[in-house]
Amino acid sequence: MISCNLISVLSSLPLFSRNKVPLEIKLFAIATYLVSSSVRRTAAVLGVGKSSVHYWITRFKEHLDYKPENVKSLGIVRLGVDETILKYNGKKCYLFAAIDLERNKIIHLRVYSARNSMTSHAFLKRVLSMCRAEEIVLDRGPWYRDALCRLGVKVRYESFGDRSLVESVFSSFKQRAKIFFCSITVNFKRKDKKLGSLRWIRAIECWNNFCKMFMFYYNFATRC
Repeated sequence: MISCNLISVLSSLPLFSRNKVPLEIKLFAIATYLVSSSVRRTAAVLGVGKSSVHYWITRFKEHLDYKPENVKSLGIVRLGVDETILKYNGKKCYLFAAIDLERNKIIHLRVYSARNSMTSHAFLKRVLSMCRAEEIVLDRGPWYRDALCRLGVKVRYESFGDRSLVESVFSSFKQRAKIFFCSITVNFKRKDKKLGSLRWIRAIECWNNFCKMFMFYYNFATRC
């Protein structure tokens, strides 16, 4: 059964302007998708079309961006930051994560096509605009050095310990991605380089949409 708490959380979001299909069914579909990770399975359970379920989920994703004003008041004592490699269709991309180590909640997830000082700076700057972190706990990846100097934040280097919470997020993320996030294909062998580049940009966008869904799943659905 889907928790009533999860339905309550979803009900608080202004998702739909029209409700030809009862709102409870739409919310139940979203909650089922978050738990089962399958549009086809969700549609079969509720007896509705896959396109309808996909539309409801898309509308839901549009309301999942964390706005700085919503979390700026959080005084996070320790913020765990790490990154991992994602591989699919013969191409690498990089998932960056920032975790509130005290509350075990994801503050921000973002996928980039490269891992360097520029992407590290962009990620950390975004995270620090969303919360007030007293200390950032991370490893000694060289791509963080320039970003940390420019941002002027207190840092503690740690290989294991509390940073294992970030690893658990990565493990759960990859497990769920492996289960159902396999419908995106990018043909890198096509001669049209411009088209291939646009497809890769679209693939990164899809990864980041998945990040939004996963953040809600990890921060709310698993606790309901």
